[in-house]
Amino acid sequence: MDESETDRLLRIDTVGSWGLRYWLGLGCSVGIVAVNLIVWAETGLPQFLAVAGSFLLGIGLFLTRFWNPVLYLVGVGHVLALGVVWVLAGREFLLLGVANGVFGLVLAAVAVSLFVAENRETDDAY
Repeated sequence: MDESETDRLLRIDTVGSWGLRYWLGLGCSVGIVAVNLIVWAETGLPQFLAVAGSFLLGIGLFLTRFWNPVLYLVGVGHVLALGVVWVLAGREFLLLGVANGVFGLVLAAVAVSLFVAENRETDDAY
């Protein structure tokens, strides 16, 4: 891939304009990936590897031009599903579960606020 193909795929040009909410959302997503990988490494339960992989995929998608503000709402639904996984299979890791819950709640709040803000910008453009 030459530089122009990379520029067309990745949102590198917008990274400099990202504010605290974008970085907080990315940080929480990375935290969720890390917590779930730790639990998977300890237990071998595949659902935690799947959760980590799905959030990693979301991070990758967020960094590309394929990202669309409606995907913030998909992310909120994904965080809710993550909560169900933790209630059903992660109770023995209380401290990691609390950390994962905090990351998830913050990520959901950031995602909703970014969805509203980015839709408002789109509406203002018309």
